[in-house]
Amino acid sequence: DDVVIAGPLTLRQCSDCDPTVQTAFIARMAIDALSEKQVIHIDGIDYKKWGFAVALINFAELVDRSEIGERFAIRGLRYQLTRTDKNYNAETKEFDVKVNMLAGDEDFDLDENFYVSIDLDTTNNLWNIKVGNDNGFVPSWKNGAVAATVTGALLLSFMFMIICIENQIRHDLLREMLPPKALRKIKKGQTCVEKYNVATVFFSDIVGYTAMSAEMSAIQVMKMLNEFYTEVDKIATKHKVCKIQTIGDAYMVTGGVPDRCLGPEGAKKVALFAIETIELAKDFRTSDGAKVIIRGGINSGPLVAGVVGTKRPQYTVFGDTVNNAARMESTSEKMRIQCTDITYRLLRDSATHVFDIESRGGVEVKGNGIMNTWFINGATEKSKKHQSTLIEIEGSTDDNCGDIHLYDDL
Repeated sequence: DDVVIAGPLTLRQCSDCDPTVQTAFIARMAIDALSEKQVIHIDGIDYKKWGFAVALINFAELVDRSEIGERFAIRGLRYQLTRTDKNYNAETKEFDVKVNMLAGDEDFDLDENFYVSIDLDTTNNLWNIKVGNDNGFVPSWKNGAVAATVTGALLLSFMFMIICIENQIRHDLLREMLPPKALRKIKKGQTCVEKYNVATVFFSDIVGYTAMSAEMSAIQVMKMLNEFYTEVDKIATKHKVCKIQTIGDAYMVTGGVPDRCLGPEGAKKVALFAIETIELAKDFRTSDGAKVIIRGGINSGPLVAGVVGTKRPQYTVFGDTVNNAARMESTSEKMRIQCTDITYRLLRDSATHVFDIESRGGVEVKGNGIMNTWFINGATEKSKKHQSTLIEIEGSTDDNCGDIHLYDDL
């Protein structure tokens, strides 16, 4: 019933021919009968086998291709593969034992404590392989110690990696929350406060937000704000304005803060951002089909910017310029951008764009009385030949705007 292996044999195609296979083995395995019809009946005995599977093994080629000798040698090991045959002698009525050397070292004279031996018992013979080292094997505990060391090192590496990832995530989050210059000061434990002589501030909110919130669930409101302001964030990145914060439905950005620039340049960035945001709102629909109607206000002037708090630090801006920007938004009209007279004058001096601005006239503004305001309707980029001034800002520091150089292209 078991596997029977015969050999080694030398195979020739004729008696005078050179050997075709120098060392060959024939392996035979009986195949079980699948039904009674396949049972073999011989001399009244039923053999529940219907045949044999026979394989001819070129043992020398097998040893050569497996590179077993080279693999053991690389590790400083010696080996010996033998097969012990037991053939019954009818005359002596005893088994004759013959040991055949198949591969490896013929003189395998290692102490029994310096090698391991594995047997494979087949039907008519016993296969044995011995593998050892002249100096014996390493202590039995060494593999366990190595495994424990590797495991410990992996765990420590994994923990260190998690710490590094968490620190990077924290750093990335702070970098999104705070400007690079402010972040550097916070890391050094310094107070971050800066004064800006001319900066531009934009406020917007959603018209009818209170009524919408009453008609929608909290989840719907959050979903609407997230979908809309995610798109607005992309516009802010495009025009290189700084998003200061969102409070409920209010959205606030600045130009010229924290990255200093000339007044007209900062006002231009904010105005272009505001115009594109209005255009976005005209065609925007949430996934629930809700339409968003906004209004915006812009003001320019001096302000102070800095980081407030340590547990959850926030970069923000202070001053009347900020307050008046919020009042420009609150007194504006649906889907329009209202700006103060100073912002109008800065936009008029833009070197790269011509802005379509119409006068609104006097508007009652809390704390300021009647103020002359303007509506920004759009902008057109000037042709290159009309952009007569190149503005370069060099050496910007924490305390000043840098050196400003004007170059005439004409």
